[in-house]
Amino acid sequence: MASHELSIVIPVLNDTEPLQRLLATIRADPRVDVVVVNGGAPDDRLTAICARPDVRLLTSAPGRGRQMNAGASVTAGRWIVFLHADTRLPPEWSDEIRRAGADPDVVGGSFRFRLDSSAWQARLIERAVDRRVRWLDLAYGDQALFVRRDVFDAIGGYREWPLMEDVEFVRRLRQSGKLFHSPQPVLTSARRWERDGWWLRSAKNVMLQALFFAGMPPERLADWYSHAPRAQIRAGLKTRRYTGEALVVMARVPSDTRGKSRLTRDLGGDHVELRRALLRDTLDAVAGVADADVFIAYEPEDAIAEMRGLVGDGARFFPQQGDSLGERMRNAFERLFAAGYSAVVMIGSDLPSLPASHLAQAFTRVRERPDAVVIGPASDGGYYLIGLRRLYPQLFTSSIAWSTGDVLTTTTRIAESSGLTVSFVSPWHDVDTIDDLRRVLRDPHGATRTRAWAARSGKVES
Repeated sequence: MASHELSIVIPVLNDTEPLQRLLATIRADPRVDVVVVNGGAPDDRLTAICARPDVRLLTSAPGRGRQMNAGASVTAGRWIVFLHADTRLPPEWSDEIRRAGADPDVVGGSFRFRLDSSAWQARLIERAVDRRVRWLDLAYGDQALFVRRDVFDAIGGYREWPLMEDVEFVRRLRQSGKLFHSPQPVLTSARRWERDGWWLRSAKNVMLQALFFAGMPPERLADWYSHAPRAQIRAGLKTRRYTGEALVVMARVPSDTRGKSRLTRDLGGDHVELRRALLRDTLDAVAGVADADVFIAYEPEDAIAEMRGLVGDGARFFPQQGDSLGERMRNAFERLFAAGYSAVVMIGSDLPSLPASHLAQAFTRVRERPDAVVIGPASDGGYYLIGLRRLYPQLFTSSIAWSTGDVLTTTTRIAESSGLTVSFVSPWHDVDTIDDLRRVLRDPHGATRTRAWAARSGKVES
């Protein structure tokens, strides 16, 4: 093949570690160019990982279809391969595309689906995918779809939908010509099946496909997908242990007038709707952490109905326990570690514009060492985030003057004196005062409900 006959487009969203492993398997080749399209906030590690002559890093708005279109627009190859960050190409992948290209009727194709698990359930799922491809001529995005560049342009690329963009793309591609399905396997991570449960995730995928084929709009499918309970939720925290990661949001229900007292005092009035907007925007911000189970540790203890009514099935809940903030945080960590989680990151409920990349960075740092204490410094001298792999009660002692400007300094000193490894993620700001709220409103990213509240109320001047 001539120079740059092949292009690889890799959309990523908080996939820094999988991308690093993937790029290590793609050998530099003058005939191949690689485009990585980041749909999240800028990440210095991502820039370093992509610092190869054959790799180009772009940034776009999130959304796999949007990212793949952005990547395809700058590629140089006659064939484009769309590759997920957690999927590995076979060694002979370029030879297989050469075989496909030898037939002028072939407009695109895929590779054989394989999971990187020895579980028997994985073999059954693989057989089901093989039959779907053989009988229905329908491959999905985790099979490294490839397409002739001129055909991609002619059919208008991917639909920029929240879900099913690959299914719809393949259906249109089949109308343009013949598909080539290589017997060579791509290897895809099984972590989502292992996390969600083999059969629940498979059943959920089949249900989504059936609803899509029945005519349900992708936007409604995405909403259903994001709120459908996982196997872990159905089993319940008390009855099953996990080995995954948890993100816990410490939250007071919006109707409790003790919440955000300084902010509401500055504004005058109660402003339940503002507290509700801050909480829901914060939950929107954490939704980008795809591989973590989200919990809300709520107070007061009898407020479960209000919290569940506000959040729905997008998270799991347990009441905070303890008299001081330090006690409540310690007990929340203890509860989740006892439930089997190997890493826990905790944040507050007043971070409406928090970038998802800060959370991804925190989980990455937590994984690096078993004695890691990961802290996100806040602008007021405290911290907005803390992540651990095991409980260290001394970090939550009553000797720390909680809700003061000394919290970060004191906590760091205690951790270091205990021989723990302290790692900081990017600073951010929570919302405790009217000046904090003004800062959020000046930031054009996130906080859509908080911004809408401010526009309605007219209470905050810029």
